[in-house]
Amino acid sequence: MKKLIGVWLAALMLQASAAFAAVIQDWASLGPGAAGPYNDSNGTKVDFSFEDGPKPGTKALKITSNIASGGYAGVYTNTSGDISKAANLVFMAKSSVAGDIQIAIKDAFNVQYIEKVTVAAGDWAPVTASLAAFTKDPYYTPPDAIAGHPMDFSKISNLNFSPQMTGASVVEIGPIEASGTASASAASSSSSSSSSASFNPGGPSVQVLDASTIDAKSAGTFQDSQGSSFTFTAASGGKYLSITYELKQGGYCGMWCRAGGSDWSGANLASAKILNIQVYSKAAVVLGIALKDKNNNQYVADSPSTKGSGWETVSIPMSSFILDPYYTPPDAVKGAPKDFSKVATFNIQPKTVGKFTIAVSKVAAQ
Repeated sequence: MKKLIGVWLAALMLQASAAFAAVIQDWASLGPGAAGPYNDSNGTKVDFSFEDGPKPGTKALKITSNIASGGYAGVYTNTSGDISKAANLVFMAKSSVAGDIQIAIKDAFNVQYIEKVTVAAGDWAPVTASLAAFTKDPYYTPPDAIAGHPMDFSKISNLNFSPQMTGASVVEIGPIEASGTASASAASSSSSSSSSASFNPGGPSVQVLDASTIDAKSAGTFQDSQGSSFTFTAASGGKYLSITYELKQGGYCGMWCRAGGSDWSGANLASAKILNIQVYSKAAVVLGIALKDKNNNQYVADSPSTKGSGWETVSIPMSSFILDPYYTPPDAVKGAPKDFSKVATFNIQPKTVGKFTIAVSKVAAQ
């Protein structure tokens, strides 16, 4: 398995009173031995270089790979800094093919945490990775890791990028910045199984999920043929959806729901800035959300990870939703601009591998 080298690199850190901002990798300051490739031994090839970036005077990491089926490849880079007060990693990226990029960060205890972001094929476009959505790498534990601690990004080291697209691809990644302000705590938590926890998105909101109206005609499930499963029921008189799922590695499962209320008029999210989801979980899980817009194109984004401490609200910026690179509805108007003025259906698709029981009470946009 890949070996990560722990070499410290000075980084530029800047913190404002209202929000955190820091360039943690500019690609121009890496010295000898501060970056390198890794790959499997089953025929995968990978190389990297530093090219002109998305803006004049900036640099970008260029990863050229040809990944064998079931294989892996990536580039490790060394950095340092405190990003514990930040909410996201933001950067520009472009790719020759659409797909996911896995980001890995080594924390203060030398434990590796990972998260995937989706990039579309084409020119430079912004990418946001929620730091709260990073989860412990289930495949690799650095030999110097100190187990038994919660994730601690107050002192990071390695920042690694791994394209997930099988076959040939060229991915370019611009300077990496930590931005935003991390939430001090979950919006709501409780050890009770009741859905009575408050849901206050902070202003006028548009209802996306009304659990009391969900039935066999307004919702359904989907899953792969690899053993993943997904079931749901409207519980507690329709106050929330009780969901039990098992997601196999490399698989998928989830449900589609009618958006809005008791009819098919849809939800108008054209002016919404954020999507809030009230979730109950006893373990940290990440949920993928898909929205079908007025032109029947599907847009996807992942939520931050739950804390696993009861009821809480996780939020997804509407700007994070990108055109689904893996699925195009048959009735989609291809090439049409994003139009959330009428969202008729949305999907809930877990991204955390394993077997879990969770509940979803409210979904609203503001």
